[in-house]
Amino acid sequence: MRSSREARASDQAYWVLTFDAEGGEGDGKQCARIAAEARAAGVRDLVVLAHTGHNDEDTAAGTDDRFRSLFADVSDHEGLGFVSVHWPGMRFPPEPRLTDATEAALNRTFPGAEQLVADLRALLDERPVRFGAVDDVGMMLRRLVEAPLHSDVNAYAMDTGDGLLPQSDPAMLFDSATHVCEGFAHALEQAGEEAERTARRPERIEQPSTGAEAPTVSKSGTLTESETAGPRPPDAPTDWLARSEPLGPRTRPFGSSEVGEAPDRLWDGAYQLLCQAVSYAIRRHAGLIGERGLAPALRRIADELPDARIHLVGHGAGARLVAYAARGLKDGAHRVGSLTLLQAAFSHFAFAGHQPQQLRGGGALAEVVESVAGPVVCGYSHYDLELGLLFPLASRLIGESPPEGGVGRVWGALGYDGAQGVEGCPTLTLADALVEDALPRSGCVNVDTSAVVRDGAPPLGAHEDVFHHDVARLVLAAGRITGEERRASDRP
Repeated sequence: MRSSREARASDQAYWVLTFDAEGGEGDGKQCARIAAEARAAGVRDLVVLAHTGHNDEDTAAGTDDRFRSLFADVSDHEGLGFVSVHWPGMRFPPEPRLTDATEAALNRTFPGAEQLVADLRALLDERPVRFGAVDDVGMMLRRLVEAPLHSDVNAYAMDTGDGLLPQSDPAMLFDSATHVCEGFAHALEQAGEEAERTARRPERIEQPSTGAEAPTVSKSGTLTESETAGPRPPDAPTDWLARSEPLGPRTRPFGSSEVGEAPDRLWDGAYQLLCQAVSYAIRRHAGLIGERGLAPALRRIADELPDARIHLVGHGAGARLVAYAARGLKDGAHRVGSLTLLQAAFSHFAFAGHQPQQLRGGGALAEVVESVAGPVVCGYSHYDLELGLLFPLASRLIGESPPEGGVGRVWGALGYDGAQGVEGCPTLTLADALVEDALPRSGCVNVDTSAVVRDGAPPLGAHEDVFHHDVARLVLAAGRITGEERRASDRP
């Protein structure tokens, strides 16, 4: 017998919109079907959701249902409909081993590379101690994620630079694989130790000062860039992020004949290299699919539903997908009602008009706010180790060295410490953001969701801990699509 919650979720107006890795839209008739059925269902607010839980059809459907059931619990808005974007994304389990299910997901994500994936798994399963074995993993990963120079996907490799410089590749794919894997392994060890210490001490969040009032060093010991908006998280997940040298904790003598005295530790690092290399490729495709696939699809749906508002919601790499979709709607004729980013896996400088440290122009999404009628809500949690630790370590580009401020400040993720370098971007706690009319009517706003997005052990931390009723309420508040908020927004 179904629970009342399951019954409410099943009664929601719900559709799936499917794209391939190049942004191709299924059979080409999906948008027309969605628009026709949404019109018949009386949909006035259409929430378009993108996440990365597409390892298989059951995983994707289960993730969709979990998100939709949250809204069924907190809203009885009859005009609310949902579209889930299905695309070649995937997520890894925390255990440092490839399973049959994960191998199948990799084959779905990288069609035509089945033999390469099988060879990678064989190495990661065997964990040989012979010289060069870990380097073989690095070579295979480069082959797995590489894209031809003429491929359109290369234009979506970075969220910074504003087109001023050519796109580049992450250094983790070209540095010594042994060195990189040791760095990942060491960082994860420190993160585990720090997680235990954090559980025994009170939280500390420092709000920013800007301009002439900005101190040289913050109270929690991190450098503060003048004129940079954005909250300062507590101390970094590990002091490894403050290093001014490359990843590896030590250099290995040339010609060393084995992987070292702790081979399992090094191979755990190799598994993380696999995870981060694949995540990089997925994020790259997310940008392309968003701008060249989802954005045109939203235009067609909006043309058929002129009285409905479309709200974009994304989690992880799915947040990058919907953010680039908003960028693809910059013509102004099809502005989305709101954009809510949950644990967004892209640069915290992506919305910046100017990047204080990098001096590489503005962020790639600096003009996105003009494509959104309502607010751009950047939800973040400093309990997210995937974004607070692994993302910045994996995001250093070829030829770049960590500055004195540490890799977290330059290559940090929006989902860990919010949007940075954005003028007039306030920071709210989740509780404050849910107060009626607390969110701005437009523009960028950071919302610290750490009060609920907080559970999870290394290496992911709280990255997947987003299934909370208050998170659903945040989406509804951003779109002003519930109760008095919606009625007030409809008044002239």
